[in-house]
Amino acid sequence: MSAIAVFHADHAEHLREALQAHDAGLPVFLGNPKWAEAEMAEAARQIPRGTIVKGVAPEPRGLGTCDWPENWRGRVMIPTGGTGGKVKFVIHSADTLKAAALGLRDALVARGLSPILHGVTCTPPWHVSGLMPAIRARATGGQHVVTDGRFVEGTALPSVALPADGTKVISLVPAQLARLLALADGESWLRAFDVILLGGSSVPAAIVTEISTRLLPVFLTYGSTETAAACALCPPEKIWAGEATRGAPLPGVSFRTNHEGVIRIASPSLGIGVWPDTPIVSPWASGDRGDVAGDGTVKIAGRADRVIVTGGEKVDPARVERTLLATGLIEDVAVLGMVDATWGEVVTACVVGRQTTEPALRQACEALEPAARPRRYVFVDRMPTNASGKTDREAISRMTA
Repeated sequence: MSAIAVFHADHAEHLREALQAHDAGLPVFLGNPKWAEAEMAEAARQIPRGTIVKGVAPEPRGLGTCDWPENWRGRVMIPTGGTGGKVKFVIHSADTLKAAALGLRDALVARGLSPILHGVTCTPPWHVSGLMPAIRARATGGQHVVTDGRFVEGTALPSVALPADGTKVISLVPAQLARLLALADGESWLRAFDVILLGGSSVPAAIVTEISTRLLPVFLTYGSTETAAACALCPPEKIWAGEATRGAPLPGVSFRTNHEGVIRIASPSLGIGVWPDTPIVSPWASGDRGDVAGDGTVKIAGRADRVIVTGGEKVDPARVERTLLATGLIEDVAVLGMVDATWGEVVTACVVGRQTTEPALRQACEALEPAARPRRYVFVDRMPTNASGKTDREAISRMTA
């Protein structure tokens, strides 16, 4: 039994090849055809020799054999990371992917929706968010389509033909939702769906306001590649009411925190491990900090590994971001540490807003300890994001260098 590595740039072709190999019981590596040279080289180093490549990518040269054991049938290696050469593949089985699909189905059925989930892939299918709509449709007897998720101004919105029966689900990242809401016919296009799953990164306050004002059926999601996408949902009515956006675990999922406030997740959808041989154990330490309430809901505060060390002092960038956003003067912000010869790292704020607000932002940060006050500000029209909708820290680093 040989493995397949899919690197097609065309989304529909990529997904078709991946699902075809998965149906045949072959191990499948999902590759990002847009990886830079360093990431491609690292992927080639990891993927075993003898793996059949579909699309354009370097020849795999990893250790191992093309004669895979039977218990690897149907496993899918989904990439996560991918900046600065840091590529890793999370190993999922047919069972973990199906568990994620059925967990979402059961949560929606409990709300009175149909158990048949029709889906749309409008994010790259080499990301878990692009793969799972197809997996959900297959696991629940639904239908699935692939469409262009760029939603470019001046071009017609894609036609999405899904059956009238069943629950029509679309998964978006905040940047996509913002683009759609800026289009004249964007809202009416969105209302063709019963469920809009919104994840991939933190949601700017302005978008939350739009969701509430327009009463859109948006479910804020929490999840990761390791959990096969969403493992918790915040339902629309809580957003509309202006309540705290806490995620309720999907059926079979539970959250708890460790002594450092890091969220630990137990779920039947947890991946088996990280390629090639690092197991993922349950409960899994997510790397996200937050709190778990008595009712089991979770609130994410930010990444535990985003700590900035400047002059020997540790700074939580999420706390600085909250301080800046609370001024109401800006639309979005990302705080990161830039390499500095004197301080090790310098706290830097990338701000979506007017440069004239900088004095007021600096004044607001006087409430923080000196080490946490941004030394540098860079102002942009739109927050740089990568293909999965997450803040592109590498792009911001280049702008603030």
